[in-house]
Amino acid sequence: MDDKQDGRRQNNPHPTVREAGAEAARRGEPVYSCPYSHPAMRNSWLRGYSGAQQMTLGFELGGDDE
Repeated sequence: MDDKQDGRRQNNPHPTVREAGAEAARRGEPVYSCPYSHPAMRNSWLRGYSGAQQMTLGFELGGDDE
């Protein structure tokens, strides 16, 4: 039964929704601008949003202290 090739494994919208949330965070949109009302989609959007916000720390990691 695991060998089915009917596309169920490719029909996952959550990575796309997470990327949309990350793009919204990079554009500086407020968190309440989430366009999804379904709890699962909203959760994925917020995961992407919060993940992108955590990556922007405002400083570079490097050895250019000279």
